[in-house]
Amino acid sequence: MDEDMARIVATTGTVVSRQLTELYETLNQHLPDEMQLRLGIASVLAEVGLCIIEPAFKACPALRTEFERRLEKYGRAS
Repeated sequence: MDEDMARIVATTGTVVSRQLTELYETLNQHLPDEMQLRLGIASVLAEVGLCIIEPAFKACPALRTEFERRLEKYGRAS
């Protein structure tokens, strides 16, 4: 995958991760007994990182640094 495609993949993966994290936190706050649902979300989050974001970072290692710098500075990678 070229750099442009890696950036698209990594950006999409981080957006999905952020949305799932927000959903997890909302469920945790409002439906604390829904442990199975939260576990499912956590599982999907792990898969997004492993199967979507990591391959993009491997294809273009400079993206990892770019995303980490943005995360540190703004609290979000995309």
